[in-house]
Amino acid sequence: MRELVNWKDHVVQYPGRFEEQVLGGGLVQHTPFPGKVEQQGTPQNATNLNTMDLAALEAMLMASENSRNILLMGRIMEGLSGDKIQVTLTNSQVYPHNNSKKTVQLPVTKNNMKYTVSCEVVEVEGGAVGEFEFSDKLLNGFKIAYTGSATKVIVNCYVRGGV
Repeated sequence: MRELVNWKDHVVQYPGRFEEQVLGGGLVQHTPFPGKVEQQGTPQNATNLNTMDLAALEAMLMASENSRNILLMGRIMEGLSGDKIQVTLTNSQVYPHNNSKKTVQLPVTKNNMKYTVSCEVVEVEGGAVGEFEFSDKLLNGFKIAYTGSATKVIVNCYVRGGV
């Protein structure tokens, strides 16, 4: 890392003062006459200006890396918050038999199958729900069924992970 330049203004005793000399033929020459130099200013040269360019480049690279990290964290957070999918399952068989298995399509295809599915019952008709079974998990969906005697179950499925 480079040192800071610590720029200084060039300060003179009489800023903007000129000595005027008449050359003849309507010509006048102005020569700076600032008085004594009270503070020597920082030179505007390649070394100092390149230090400024390098600092601007470093700031841009750091901002780009921070943007990349923010996008990555956003994707991770999407995976944590997950998707909510409402599914209606029906069963036309008499208990202990059950044909409620249904394929559920995910709204967004996952990058891997390391996602979890949990559910909450919204509505039940015609009996008990029993247990939920999840199977055939793929990148774009899974199957869900219940084991009870109910004829209809509406369930909210929460899918998290798979980012």
